[in-house]
Formats: sequence, C-alpha cells, structure tokens
Amino acid sequence: MKKTKDYGLIGYPLGHSLSPFIHEEIFKKNGLRHHYSLYEIPPEELESKQHLLSSLDGFNVTIPLKELIIPLCEKLDKSAEFGAVNCVKDKTGYNTDIFGFEKSIKALGANLKSRVCLLGYGGAGKMVAHAVQKAGGRLTIAEKDSKKLKTCQAKANLVKTGDLKGDFDLLINSTPVGMYPKIKAAPIDFKHVKANFVLDLVYNPVETKLLTLAKEKGAKTMNGLVMLVWQAIRSHDIWYGGKLTDKQAEEIIAALQVKA
Repeated sequence: MKKTKDYGLIGYPLGHSLSPFIHEEIFKKNGLRHHYSLYEIPPEELESKQHLLSSLDGFNVTIPLKELIIPLCEKLDKSAEFGAVNCVKDKTGYNTDIFGFEKSIKALGANLKSRVCLLGYGGAGKMVAHAVQKAGGRLTIAEKDSKKLKTCQAKANLVKTGDLKGDFDLLINSTPVGMYPKIKAAPIDFKHVKANFVLDLVYNPVETKLLTLAKEKGAKTMNGLVMLVWQAIRSHDIWYGGKLTDKQAEEIIAALQVKA
C-alpha cells in the first residue's frame, strides 16, 4: 500500500471552499487515499507558517495569498512567472489556474483572441491578463483600486470599474464580488456594458448576481466550477503525476453543481 500523504489549501478565509471535496474525489479516481485539508492563514501570519507548509507534500494557494507566497518559494515555474502562484511542490511555485481557465474558455465556447474585458487585477486577474495577451486578445482591465491600475504592467486599456463602458466579446470577473455570503452584490450592472460571453470565476453560489444580470442581457454564461476542477486536476499532475479523463472531470463538475 502506498504511503498516505498530506496536501492542502492555504488562504483566508476558507469557509466557502469546495476544495476538500474536489481533491478527495481526484484522489479516489486515482486509487489513492491521501488527505487534503484547509489551512486558514491570514496574510500577516504567512511567513510564520513556513514549518507547516514544509510539512505538506504539496499545497494550493488562494485569495489573498497568491502573490504573497512568491517570496517563500525558492523557484518559480514558467507558468507562474507573471506573478501569481496557486500550487506549490518542493518550494517551487506553479500556476494551474491558467490550465483551468483555458479549459473554461473552451467549454464556454468563447475566444481569448477577441475583445476581452477583465474585472479585477489581483492574483487571478494577472493570470487572466497573461492568458489573453498570450492569445492576442484586445484587453480592457477594469479595477476599482487606483493603486493596482497604476502598477499594472499588462498591455491593456485601463479604467476604473465605475467608469467602464463598451461592447465586448467576452467579460471575465476575477474579483470576489458576489461570492458567498455577499451573494446580492455584482461588480457591474451592465447598464453601460454589453458582452456576448460572461465567465465569473466565482463558483459559490453557482449562479452569481453578475451571471443573472448577464443572462438577462442575452449573454452566454459560465461560473468558476470548470476552472476550479481542472486547476485542481493539474495540481495533482504536478504533485504525483495524477491524471483524470474529461469524463471523470465532468463527473466531479456535475456533483459540484448540486453541492455548491
């Protein structure tokens, strides 16, 4: 029998997380009985938790630690060189969100080489901006934080969220606005914005206020569950070579649509 290993997710807060269910399902489908736990770590305590992190066989990183974890990594994989890490193994930082994000775009039927509007420029936003630029899309970034706009290095049209106007092929929300428990909030109201496709990286609730508003305007929409599952599958590949088929991934996504 293979040795049981310990993996987990660090971030703050983690009350909304579906990650233990997802990762345990991936372990099962790979014939393993490893453990996956949640570790709530406020940003100011991250540096003091290095012993805990070193004791894990691998871990994922979520809001608000995707950028703060970088100085604690001894090496960055090419996937994380744009400035956000969500997966760590042996003190090497990776970004598996890109893999999950590209799977989501394909499933939605959208195209990154188009007019893309990105809401938010945090860790997830940097990943989206990187993917859009790599694909040759025309990017607009809307961010409410003036400091983030001033330090933004992406080649994009930069606007304050409240000033956003225009028609887009694809709109992506990378902010946590609308996430449980503040489910009545939306980052924009679509009064001055039109989009053919809308991807909300939030996955709890499965239909956010943003997606409801987008559907009312005739957009084709998707939540963050496809990305969440595929980034997790990619993490297992990095940690121990774990693989899943498209059908196995779809089984987990279907279970989450009910569970979330």
